[in-house]
Amino acid sequence: MSSIDKLIEIGSKALTNESPQSTQLLSEKSELSKSLKDLLEGKNGFVAFEAALVVFPSCDIGQTKGIESWNLQSGWRNGYADCLDPETIFFAHDLFGVQFGIEGDRVVQFNPETGELTTYANSFDEWASVLLENYQADTGWPLAHEWQIANGQLLPHERLLPKQPFILGGEFEVDNLIAIEAECGMRNWATLYNSIKTASDGEEVSVSGWLDCR
Repeated sequence: MSSIDKLIEIGSKALTNESPQSTQLLSEKSELSKSLKDLLEGKNGFVAFEAALVVFPSCDIGQTKGIESWNLQSGWRNGYADCLDPETIFFAHDLFGVQFGIEGDRVVQFNPETGELTTYANSFDEWASVLLENYQADTGWPLAHEWQIANGQLLPHERLLPKQPFILGGEFEVDNLIAIEAECGMRNWATLYNSIKTASDGEEVSVSGWLDCR
């Protein structure tokens, strides 16, 4: 069994039973774009590792964004116009909103807190293989498990954000985490990212109200 098939197998049921439509993003001709479409044809959106990982469906399902909506340049990505290639397609994210995407011939990982984009894998099967091997660190599963014991189920359209940002000394602890709608969470990450980016050396960055939906 391939790693991608194993990931599909251990994931939840599909977020929608509809077949992926040939949308603009899913009609790209690159090998990784074809692999993304194959993934969604195998299971059209799902969660795994107790909702620490969400693979987006091809279309919006209730409050859960589909790939097209999630990748709109007018959405959360607008806050990262200086560091994200418009051609990058994000197809999944971890517990905190760290994105997995395809860019050219590589699978990338994007940290919304720092704006850092790095190569994660060179194929979808390698992405799944690395993820399965490092799922605790790369999805945030341990905290997803602990948080849900204390607070109840985390839904596919929600992510956990720190009350005190990690980059400003916040702890990776359940008491520092709050559930927030995923798009709203990414907009808030972008606000924090831009505040830090534009701050002068030694200037204190204010996080008052940073979790307000924008």
